[in-house]
Amino acid sequence: MVAGHSGLGKTSFIRTLFGTLKLRKSPGALKNKASMSGLSSSKPDSPGDMSPTSPTDSSNIINQNGIGTKANGSKDSVGYATGSLERTLNSFEALFEIDECNEKINLTLVDTPGFVGTDDAIDAHCDEILAYLEYQFDLTLAEERKVRRNPKATDNQIHACVYFIDHTSSLGLSDADIRILKRLGTRVNLIPVIARADTLTRAQTKRLKQAILKDAAQHQIQFFQFLSPKLAKRLLAQQQGGADEQHKKRASRQGPGDDEEAEELGEDEEEEEEEEEEEEDEDEDDWDPETLEEKALLQSLTPFTVIAQEEDGVEIRDENGKLIQGREFPWGVLKCLDSNHCDLDGLRSALLSSHRQELKEITYGFFYEKYRTEKLLARTKSQHITHQQQQQLHKQQQQLQKQQQQQQQHLKTNGLSHLRTKESILSVGAASPIAGPWEE
Repeated sequence: MVAGHSGLGKTSFIRTLFGTLKLRKSPGALKNKASMSGLSSSKPDSPGDMSPTSPTDSSNIINQNGIGTKANGSKDSVGYATGSLERTLNSFEALFEIDECNEKINLTLVDTPGFVGTDDAIDAHCDEILAYLEYQFDLTLAEERKVRRNPKATDNQIHACVYFIDHTSSLGLSDADIRILKRLGTRVNLIPVIARADTLTRAQTKRLKQAILKDAAQHQIQFFQFLSPKLAKRLLAQQQGGADEQHKKRASRQGPGDDEEAEELGEDEEEEEEEEEEEEDEDEDDWDPETLEEKALLQSLTPFTVIAQEEDGVEIRDENGKLIQGREFPWGVLKCLDSNHCDLDGLRSALLSSHRQELKEITYGFFYEKYRTEKLLARTKSQHITHQQQQQLHKQQQQLQKQQQQQQQHLKTNGLSHLRTKESILSVGAASPIAGPWEE
């Protein structure tokens, strides 16, 4: 999914990415996914209601926030990625069947309208995107509740959100960006990119990247980590492997030495053993030095700089006359997939190849499980509160009935005592006359 403020080139990024894809020969078997329209207002709660909206019902729907969907399909998806460029007013799911590194992949690219307007409008737009993401979780949750699960169930999750940051801001993230990223970061992997990087010098790009990462750390915004701290430590150890081996050889030649040196060596060995046990849980690929270097490179590129290809049917050719994806300027030709010009090639490789499986695992192992736990806890809490309310209401009724009985008993008791007192007074007055003051 691509998201960000309006006018930053999200649709152009999808069209440029499409130009790098190798489509399969039979692109017609993909089914339509759920619509974004109306999910926030009519989100299903029961598993039976969690079904994708049909294309006929979801076609060209626009809600009050301007978020809608168009009819999906391979033909429309290709047309969307190759036709005339227009401003995105409705969300669109482009579905493709591609071959990537000799692997068949069903790829969905979700284009969303840009954030624009007041804070309330931006929050409403963000609500729609979150509703869409949660609806995909609901589809998976509904499938899990079935007695007979579909072994060919479609993967409906959004595994990465490429968030576009304004290239003109030298101060880092705006207040709106911070608010949006905090909310989206609870449901999807966030990959930040700097839009229209062809307008920035290398010095400006470096300063902007540092400012974005500083703001993200200050406001506790978690971007997707290509290189974890453990792997960074492992990479550093590999890079310093020669020096460490020489140090160990010297230690082995010197013998145990004094007691303090022996204790230090023993502690170091214990720490190394503990680290080795922890690192055994890592993927075997993470132990490969080339893989670690690739992860480190991608981590150093975050946020990525992206440049979209020339639009309006303009053909760009390199110095050899080969047709390329790029932009032509009076001073030269810019290549979108050249790592010296921008980071689009690295981002593409991470999304479709090197980190695709890792993104999926985090989606299911963290974001989906977190959402599933929240749903179950909310349902249990709701049932518990309802039971407490029933008990409290029952107690109030019992107390009210008891008070009424006490009042009735009080009236009866007071009435009888009043009658008895009156009868005793009358009987006493009849037996003896009242004495006057002149009588002793």
